[in-house]
This record gives sequence, structure tokens and C-alpha cells, in this order.
Amino acid sequence: MDPRDFKAFRPLGFPQPPVHILGAKHSNFTINLPGEPAVSGKPVRFPSDATVTEIVSTESGEGTGHQLTFYPCREFESYFFHLGTIAAPLDSALKGQSTTCQDFDFGTQGGRIRKCTARVTVAVKAGDAVGGSDRFGGVDWGGVDHRVTLPFINPSRYDGDYPHYVSPVDYLAPSARALVEGKLGSIDGKVARTAEPRTGTLMHDVPGTAQGNWLTTGTNFTNTQDFSPWLALLHDYVDPSLPVFSMGSSVAGLRLGLYAFTPERSGTVNRDFAEVKPDGTTYCYERFHSGRTPSAPNLTTPAGAILLRMPSATTLAVEFQPGATCATARPLGAGAKTFER
Repeated sequence: MDPRDFKAFRPLGFPQPPVHILGAKHSNFTINLPGEPAVSGKPVRFPSDATVTEIVSTESGEGTGHQLTFYPCREFESYFFHLGTIAAPLDSALKGQSTTCQDFDFGTQGGRIRKCTARVTVAVKAGDAVGGSDRFGGVDWGGVDHRVTLPFINPSRYDGDYPHYVSPVDYLAPSARALVEGKLGSIDGKVARTAEPRTGTLMHDVPGTAQGNWLTTGTNFTNTQDFSPWLALLHDYVDPSLPVFSMGSSVAGLRLGLYAFTPERSGTVNRDFAEVKPDGTTYCYERFHSGRTPSAPNLTTPAGAILLRMPSATTLAVEFQPGATCATARPLGAGAKTFER
């Protein structure tokens, strides 16, 4: 996209409950911020010669749109989501193909969505038109490199592509990469990400600790499309020194949202997630930040304490005690919610 047409380019792995509890597997050209008037029709172009292999039409209560998948080379898959329109050659290819449709229930992520997929073979050149942005605030851009495997603790809980998601910015020619890197950072474009990798990260799992992704019992990417009950213990995508709970809907008394705190270097209060281990200790969290993090999403500030304990290296018990502080909190009890790797 023309740099003048978007405010920021959010790095890989930004959390955004309820849709991206675990962090987004793609980046995003942010066009307008939440609460601003919707802007649509901003042009999107192909970054390289490629073959388009799939076009998806989506229908939901919020409107219609398109997604498409293209391959610059055999090992590298890329895609654009949140397209309001697609270019004429792609539209012609779509109309000439039969489609396979599925209905998905995304729960609190956005209700029911119908996706109709067409397999196509359309050769495109660098700079060719893809289409225009939709009215939902930005265009998602993702990459899947099957030569790269991220070390998630339990890959079997994810779909086949998930361990291979990468930032497509890392594959751009230097001049194009420099343009996008100048926009890498917070959703409003005001704070740049300077930590490496500058393009972000999707994988936060640290074996034997609480840091990383946590799923509810019996669920995984193959049997649900509603990820909103899950939990991720990660770090701010602009300032990785700041720990953040990306909270789903499963812990009684807590709303979906982002909960940030200043980490302590010792003791059992507000320890960073990589220091929480299956050692029989209950760790407590309080004094949550209000307002915004450096990445600029709105924070949720609970009135109470969050307790964590790891019964094993692959399970995590979480309980919220309203009105409590870490000095007054009761022992973690039977009301705790247990998550799994």
C-alpha cells in the first residue's frame, strides 16, 4: 500500500481480544482507528510476481468482503484479508469457478460468517492491483514460510500453517522494506517498535513457564474457530519489556481484554510470566495499568487480584478474586479455571 494511505503497520503477533487472543498471525495496514469514520477503497497492490491460488468471499452481519492467497514461490504463501473489492482479472476468475462454502461460528469474535472459497490460477505481476480496502479499519497481510518452523510447545494443537507464520516484510526488497519499517509500531503510528525482530513475533511460548499460549481443555485449532475463551501471557508488541495478559472469556469475573502490569524481579507478586514455573507456588497480580500501553490499545483494569499456579509444565490454573489485593487474597481455590498447552 502507498505509505500515505495507512497510519501504521502493526507488527506480527499483535493481540486484539476477542479476535486475536493469541496474537495475530499476520500484520495489519491500519487505515483508520476505532471510533474514526470508516475509510474504504484504499488501493492494495501485489508486492511481487506471484500466482493467486485462492479467492474467498465472506458474508456476515457486518457486510461482504474478500480474502485471497497468492504464492510468490512454491515454499512461500502470502495473503490479504479485509478487501472490500478485488481487481477485475481476479473478479473474472472468481466468477468462472465453482465455490465451496462453509459457515463458521466465531462466538464472541463476530458471530456467524459464511466463507465461499474458489480455487483459481491467476498469474500477476508486481504492482498489479489486488483491490481496495474494506470499511473495517485496515488490511491484513500475512505470510507462511514452510521452510521456517516456530517452536511452539505443543504444535499438535494448531493447524498445519500456524507454526510457519512469518512477517512478509522480512521478504521485501530493501527499498520496499524500508518504507514499511518506517511505519512499524503502534496502531496509531505514534510509537515505533525498536526491539528486534522489528517486524514482530507470533511465538511467545517458553517451556516450563507460564509464558505463552494457553487453550481450554479439549479445544484446538482443528475443532473450533472461536478462540475467545483462550488466554495468552505475552508482552506488549511495541515495548516487549511490558508483560500483558491477553484475556479471553474463561476466567470468572474477568472481561475480555488486555491487562498490563509492571514486572517485579523477585517474590511472588507481579512476576514476569517466564519466571512463573510449576514449583507449587501461587503467583499474584495486582496494580494493573490503566489507559494505554505503548502499542496504544485500550487496557482493561480489573478491581481485584489475579492468581496463577502451574500444576504441571503443561497446565495453568487462573483465578480472579474481586476486591482483593495480593496481601488479602485467599489461596487459589476450586473456582480456578485450568488451561492447557
